[in-house]
Amino acid sequence: MRKIMWLIPALLLSACQVQAQNSNAMNNTPSVTVSGQATHYAVPDQMSLTLWVEERGQKLSSLKTQVDQASEKVLRDLLERDIDKKDIQSYQLQVYPQYERNDNGETQQKGFVVQRQIRVTLRDTSHYDKIVDMALAQGVTRVANMQYEISNADAIYQQALTDAYAQAQQKAKLIAERAGLSLGHAINIREQSMPRYGVMMMAAERVSKSDVSLPGQQSVEAQIEVTFTLQ
Repeated sequence: MRKIMWLIPALLLSACQVQAQNSNAMNNTPSVTVSGQATHYAVPDQMSLTLWVEERGQKLSSLKTQVDQASEKVLRDLLERDIDKKDIQSYQLQVYPQYERNDNGETQQKGFVVQRQIRVTLRDTSHYDKIVDMALAQGVTRVANMQYEISNADAIYQQALTDAYAQAQQKAKLIAERAGLSLGHAINIREQSMPRYGVMMMAAERVSKSDVSLPGQQSVEAQIEVTFTLQ
């Protein structure tokens, strides 16, 4: 038993020495670190927006009923307009106390605020005006967070990452040749960019003609940092 207890620390010490040797060997390996960047462009082909149903008053149960009824009408009409269920997100009911200041400057509760958000993705942006008109007619009190989006943005970003790596590899190869060396393999890759999709649209941009407000092209950028060995 005592022999085994002495053996375990010895094995751990040996493993640490091997790890240190491997780390030193890696640190002594000639290498070059370069960055690569690529930008792809696409025209947004869909839109998302948030519909708010909100009521204020004294009687909480009545406010909840009004918000539920208006929400049901909006959801029903969205489905009747061929908006897919997966493109509709109806969030939980939210309740807040409503406060006001009296003549003495004191804050007092004057009732409640009951609200629900409905997030909608429009695959056909030409339906935007009709959807907003319908929603306002059914009790929606606010339309916000309107955003143009690219439906295949993830695929475009992945392609941009591939091109960014190719650029970094080409830069590293050029540096290696100038130094009289040959390029080895990549030993460290770090993504420096974050995919950002969507172009925010102001509420004032709502127009009757679909060709007046256009999203234009949107850039999808990718940037990475790569370390290659040199031989």
